Amino acid sequence: ILMSKKQLVLAYYGNEAAADEAVEALKQWDKASKEIKLGAIGILAKDHKGKVKTHKVGKRNTGLGVVLGAIAAVLSGGLTLIGGVVGGGIIGALFHKGLGISKEDMAKIDGHLNDGKAAVGVLVKLDEVEALTAKMAELGGMAAESFEVSDEAVEEAVAAANAEPAAEDAATEGEAAPEA
Repeated sequence: ILMSKKQLVLAYYGNEAAADEAVEALKQWDKASKEIKLGAIGILAKDHKGKVKTHKVGKRNTGLGVVLGAIAAVLSGGLTLIGGVVGGGIIGALFHKGLGISKEDMAKIDGHLNDGKAAVGVLVKLDEVEALTAKMAELGGMAAESFEVSDEAVEEAVAAANAEPAAEDAATEGEAAPEA
C-alpha cells in the first residue's frame, strides 16, 4: 500500500500580527486560485511565558490542528494546548508514524519562534509546496521549510484526538468518581 504524503510548510514572520496578515492573504489567494487548494492554516507562536501555542487552526481534531498542536506540545515540554489537552497517544502516533520532523528540526522551529516571531503552518500536497513557499515569501515569510507528514500519521492522530475526552471532562470525571 502506497502511503499518501502531505507536506507541512512552515514560514516565519516577525510577529503574530504579521503572521495573521499572511494567513488572511493566503486565504484570499487560495480562494482566487484554481490550482491551489489549501487546507487549514494555523499559527504557532510563544506566549509571554515562552510556551508555544497554536491558534486559528479550526477544530483541534483536524489534521493541521493536531500536527501543529503536537509541535506546540513538544516545544513547550508539556501536553497542554489551548482548547483542551492533547495526550501522548496523539504525539506518539504522529512521531512514530511519520511526522517528518527531527529533534534538530524541532530545535530550529523553537529558535525561529523566539523574540515574538510566529510561524504560519499549512498542510498541503507535495505539488503545492513550491507555489505556497513562494507566496509565503512574497508575504514576508522567512526560512520557509516543509516537512513530510504521512496521511496515516495524521489520520491516527486525528482519531486519537477524537477519542480523547476534553480536558475539562477528564478533570471532572477524576474528581467525581472515587477509586474502586
